[in-house]
Amino acid sequence: MYNAILVLLSPIIAIFLAVRLLSGKSREGWGERCGRYDNNLSPKAGITKRMWVHAASVGEVMAATPILKEFSKLGPDWEVIVSVITPGGYEVASAMIGKGVMAVVYSPFDVPWIVRRSVRTIQPDLYMNLETELWPNIAYCLSKNRVPAIIVNGRISDKSIGRYLQIKPFVRWCLSSFQSILVQSQIDMDRFIALGAAPERTSVIGNAKFDQAPEGLNESSKAQLRASFGIDEAAPVLVFGSTRQEDEERILISAYKTLHARYPRLAVIHAPRHVDRAEAVKTLWKEAGYDVVRRSEMGPYGPKSDQVVLDTFGELANVYALATVVFIGNSLTEPGGGQNILQPLAQGKPVVYGPKMQNFRDSIAMAEKSNVGFKVYNPDELTAKLEDLLEQKEETEALAIRARSLIDSNRGVAARYAAEIAKVVGLQ
Repeated sequence: MYNAILVLLSPIIAIFLAVRLLSGKSREGWGERCGRYDNNLSPKAGITKRMWVHAASVGEVMAATPILKEFSKLGPDWEVIVSVITPGGYEVASAMIGKGVMAVVYSPFDVPWIVRRSVRTIQPDLYMNLETELWPNIAYCLSKNRVPAIIVNGRISDKSIGRYLQIKPFVRWCLSSFQSILVQSQIDMDRFIALGAAPERTSVIGNAKFDQAPEGLNESSKAQLRASFGIDEAAPVLVFGSTRQEDEERILISAYKTLHARYPRLAVIHAPRHVDRAEAVKTLWKEAGYDVVRRSEMGPYGPKSDQVVLDTFGELANVYALATVVFIGNSLTEPGGGQNILQPLAQGKPVVYGPKMQNFRDSIAMAEKSNVGFKVYNPDELTAKLEDLLEQKEETEALAIRARSLIDSNRGVAARYAAEIAKVVGLQ
């Protein structure tokens, strides 16, 4: 039935893909998305087992990293191939090649003949799916080839559960192909079971992203990074992390303008969620009257500014260390969903966000309980809370201790996931 629907919708799908190709959005890795791989993926001599890890985007790749590191201690002879969907995920995953990962590819379209070709080429002994990326043909083909499949760091967001319930028979059938479903919280477990997952195959392990959160920068590294941005040592700094919507970005710029009038030395580093939006964000700042620069333009002899748009991959986690206060984007305006708050907390920074953080409900609840996460509901509350935290200089160290303690007390989840994976493949 699923494939019959794909056939019926194929003209629409073809038009959609053509538009994406012409716009350049799916052009990268097109051959791999069709199951054709230029690089040699044949199993190497001496490698006894191979794991196919699917991590759709940057967040899933980063969650997979500590799990794979822990699993390598239990199964050092296992070879890992990572599949992704987005170019950002591809770039981050590619940095893992030679560090436990043999190759990174784009995930195949979920069409029967493409999936069969991919499975024949990759020849996995285990398929590990990060969070919730359910592709029925992949699940069926793996099951037919007797390849065990597991979901790791699983979660079902508030937004997704309604959609999945509408197609529950498909979801239940797809979940039946997974030997083990390992999830972040009891809420996620209840939702998977409501969708048809077998209770005896479903377990709560925790959120591996706590292990992915970096160690806080030391003072020397922080000073070097601050100098590279040209930010005065005594200047307060706002970091706007992972914004996605222009409406929200205009609100943030307006809040900064109000605060900048009160704190003339206040600097800001604005990181859009997708690097290809950096120029558009820079334009918004220029329209507001600021001589903003992109991070990639700076260099040793490049321009400096108190307003910087971050347009580099992999730097934001450390940049949070420069912040006095952090705002997490994709949380104040529709459609929202939020972004990861663990990276700034690991640097000991208070985090402000809007009410639309439903994709990170568990970490938000923990941050608010520790009094290091602060929810605001509108632009006025945003400006007031940012100012309040900028003023709380005497509370800075106490906030930092609470934030780092929250992260440290929840580390170790990746090792538990690795142990569960080892059980599935008979290593324990």
